[in-house]
Amino acid sequence: MNNQSLLLSRLAIPQLVRRKVSGRYTVRLRKVGSVSSLVSIGLRTTNKQEAVKRMNGVAQTAKAFLLDNPQATASALNEHLKNMALTFLTDKVEDFWSGLEVDHIEDASVNLRSLAKESMTVDQQAHIVKALEVLQAARSRARSGDTQPLLSVLASLNGDNDQGVHNADAPKRNLRDDQESSPTESTQEPLFFNELSDLYIKEHSVNLKPASVRDIQSAHKALKLFTGSIDWRTHTRAEVSAMRDAMRDSGRYADATVNKMLAKLCAVMNWAYQNGHIKHDYTKGLKVKGVKSVRRAYSEAELVKVLDRVITEREPNKRLFGLVATITGARAGELTQLTKADVVEEAGHLCIDINDNGDKSIKNAASARLVPLTDGAMGFSLTEFREWVAALPSSDSLVFGMSRDTASQWFNREVLPQALPDRTGDLVLHSLRHTMATLFKNAGVAESLAGDVLGHSGQGITFGLYGKAKAVDQMANALAQALR
Repeated sequence: MNNQSLLLSRLAIPQLVRRKVSGRYTVRLRKVGSVSSLVSIGLRTTNKQEAVKRMNGVAQTAKAFLLDNPQATASALNEHLKNMALTFLTDKVEDFWSGLEVDHIEDASVNLRSLAKESMTVDQQAHIVKALEVLQAARSRARSGDTQPLLSVLASLNGDNDQGVHNADAPKRNLRDDQESSPTESTQEPLFFNELSDLYIKEHSVNLKPASVRDIQSAHKALKLFTGSIDWRTHTRAEVSAMRDAMRDSGRYADATVNKMLAKLCAVMNWAYQNGHIKHDYTKGLKVKGVKSVRRAYSEAELVKVLDRVITEREPNKRLFGLVATITGARAGELTQLTKADVVEEAGHLCIDINDNGDKSIKNAASARLVPLTDGAMGFSLTEFREWVAALPSSDSLVFGMSRDTASQWFNREVLPQALPDRTGDLVLHSLRHTMATLFKNAGVAESLAGDVLGHSGQGITFGLYGKAKAVDQMANALAQALR
């Protein structure tokens, strides 16, 4: 063994450091005679007593990983790995890392990969490869309760006996039926959702409008919060199921939204599987069953409180957005992509032209429509709106100057909590659309005409019978009737 390998095997007494900002402790391991850290592992605790306990566990394991015994034979190294695997397999999850989070298994993996770049013997390199495999298997058990990887690697280690890496007849690691055996799989870098998302969007953006790309990016941004450290090269069904449950338990999304997010995830993983980025795809069939939309219309009293809050909004673009959404029932995405050129006069009525021209996108063909604005309805001022639009610098300037996400977050996280602090989860920005439909129904407006305004029927009936000008007149009368 050369001097470099020998030095790497000798560790100084671990140093416990408390971070100034977070107050959390970190353990630093360094080579004897060195002042710089070889390994730094966050302990994720602000309790010193607990930090010391965790540090001891990490230090003991790290010393073993860094080949504390430079004279160890291949057989001894193999025995050490077998003991590690047995410990990871039989002890309680919280015991074998002294309460450390699973992230630290990944930290150890990174440190081992760095160590593998140093000058080492063949048996030592084989030890690192096997140690990485043990860690990966331990992570699967710690995160999702999947013990199969540990059982497989233990069977492989038992098969090696005393022959170390020179045993050509040692049994291969058991793989799932849909995985191909690869001699370098255990040393491959993890493949996280961030990377797959970037590749997916880059490839598909060629055929998508910018608005559609933004929608995908928005969904992927939320998915990244929950996919966490799942390695999609080796992911299990249990990991994806746990991710879905975490989304539901977070309280941030209704089950219907969770299902939509899972559909986005399935699209990425199916693409990744078809293009050889991953060997298997366990994301299908995890949608929450029996989900129905729980959104409802605002009651009259609730709508009054919401409008009181909207009208007092200091930022005019947000105030106007809230009012236009209320008096038209238009979708948030339809309104936030409106430009100055989309505010038009038709048959004496100021209208918003919802279309998919240029970079804009709409839900479907039926969504393209003209919607007249009703002066005085729900506190909306046509004069103020005209002046606001006229002041916009160019024809392609956004009317409300917000993305759909920004508009939705403003309404759902600011307006609603202040206007209706005791509200339930069935009231959101989109509920204004349900409210408009209810107002039409209560006012006796024909369903086909209401559908024209809301973009349900593609304006086929009204426009086909009467032409654009007459149709706008009829919709304006219907809106005035429903909003009076």
